Amino acid sequence: LWYAGNTLYNVYNKTALNMMKAHWFIASAQLAVGILVSAMMWLSGVRKTPKLTTADIQSCLPIGLFACLAHCGTVLASAVGAVSFAQIVKACEPVFAAVVGLLLPPIDVKPVLAYCMLIPIVGGVGLACIKEGK
Repeated sequence: LWYAGNTLYNVYNKTALNMMKAHWFIASAQLAVGILVSAMMWLSGVRKTPKLTTADIQSCLPIGLFACLAHCGTVLASAVGAVSFAQIVKACEPVFAAVVGLLLPPIDVKPVLAYCMLIPIVGGVGLACIKEGK
């Protein structure tokens, strides 16, 4: 079910991007709708409202910023290339997360096996890029 929804999202997103040519606006609007849906669920009681301290919010801000940038990157990738290219960009997210974890404080070093598991991802993305270019 998730894959079907993801496929439909990608196809309709690409259609909207081709129609409007307002890529940053569409990416921002999608994030705004997500915020509104979350707020409505909290206000209606469908979901329990989180109890966050100022420290909690401050610690979540960098993660939220990078998640927003990742979403915008995916939307922009879909705008400039085929839907499959956007999937290639999404597939790189674990590698991006590993690099960010090593470069930005607090430094988060994972076990060697975790980094070894990125090799098939990089290989698959590389193979997809080669096939996409043909």
